[in-house]
Amino acid sequence: MWYSIKSIITPKNLEEAFSLQQQNGATLFAGGSYLLAEKNPSIRTLIDINTLIDNSVTTNHEVVTIQAGATLQTFIESVKPINPDCRLINGAKASCPSKHIRNQRTFGGEAGQARPNSDALVFLHAVDAEITVYTDFELKISIRDWDGNGIVTRITYYPNQIDSIELQRFSVIESAPAVVIVGGIKRNGQLEFSVGGTANTIQTFKVMTDNWKENSISEIAKNAVRQFIPDHFGSLNYKESLIATAVKRVGGTL
Repeated sequence: MWYSIKSIITPKNLEEAFSLQQQNGATLFAGGSYLLAEKNPSIRTLIDINTLIDNSVTTNHEVVTIQAGATLQTFIESVKPINPDCRLINGAKASCPSKHIRNQRTFGGEAGQARPNSDALVFLHAVDAEITVYTDFELKISIRDWDGNGIVTRITYYPNQIDSIELQRFSVIESAPAVVIVGGIKRNGQLEFSVGGTANTIQTFKVMTDNWKENSISEIAKNAVRQFIPDHFGSLNYKESLIATAVKRVGGTL
């Protein structure tokens, strides 16, 4: 907690929580997600929704359902005994190497904050996860299409609809946030790549497997790098080359 926080409100239901969320200087708080975000002195009120959202994870070969209150660590512990090769386990660990902090970061918070350098979130974009969002009513929508309005209550994806999946990341050191993350899947004769990292947003590109070739890689990298900026991690040319390398590796694995 820091000096700018003046109050913590516990709403009675999601309708009240959504109404409070529209106020200036207010943000949602669940499982520590906000307190681990960048401190924002304009935030005066935390809306505690811990009692309003479930924190369970259910999984089988057909569907994975992650309630928004589930933490990254909860997911790992729930899924690893059933499917130790699940790529989202690696994504959750890469997003947050510290087990202590993984116990505080929720999937609802990952989606709600829309951090492009979250490996877990890039994974969810790659598999085109379906999120359930509460505004004035409950809505199910692709995470790729969500505009950020509302409260995420559930995340669902369908492994049986995916032929293969791969994640690649580049960072200064293994435990550091990624400069470039690429998640890719193959399904229905199509390759789909989601690109994140030190970018403004996560982008997704699709290529038919029959059209996959070397210039597909350069085309994706050229378009994706437009959402990046030059910084202390490197120039745009450097980041474009990292994106191209990651896309090539992911595509080659798929």
